[in-house]
Amino acid sequence: MEYLPIMLIVAIFLCLLLLLRRKPKRTPQKPKPQIIPEYDSEGYNQQGYNEVGRNRQGKYNRYYNVKCYKTDLYSEEGFLDIRKNPLYLTKHARERICERMGINDSRRMNELAFEAYQFGKSKLQLMKSERGIIEEKELEYGDSVILIYRGYCYVFTENNGLKTVYKNDRVRA
Repeated sequence: MEYLPIMLIVAIFLCLLLLLRRKPKRTPQKPKPQIIPEYDSEGYNQQGYNEVGRNRQGKYNRYYNVKCYKTDLYSEEGFLDIRKNPLYLTKHARERICERMGINDSRRMNELAFEAYQFGKSKLQLMKSERGIIEEKELEYGDSVILIYRGYCYVFTENNGLKTVYKNDRVRA
């Protein structure tokens, strides 16, 4: 009993020591490079494209350009993210593809529109001397996105719908 007050004082002292003890300083470590799981160590996904849509050979594929959608709703060309807003063809576009390209198969029309979306050249990708046809169509169609692919101009709406298709003889893409 006579040691009880001493033991109580020692216990309080030990608790205070634990609470007030100095923690060792941690040296700041360099941040580790962030690796997105779907991309390999070189920055390419399983399909071989990096986050700005280029493969190892430098070929551009708009479908894999996901970097622009991390900060903005629209890409710099004016497309919505295709993963959340899929492409569709209007009735008018289907009629024009049939009339001007001779394609009657609905599945092939959808594939062609998707190929044009992926690989078509926009005004940003053309030289200034070749932008005339796109600028003319932009004046005609307003907020539309125009791509040139395999000898045709594809006019897309602001919400990823294909409006119409025109024959293009002026720009080779």
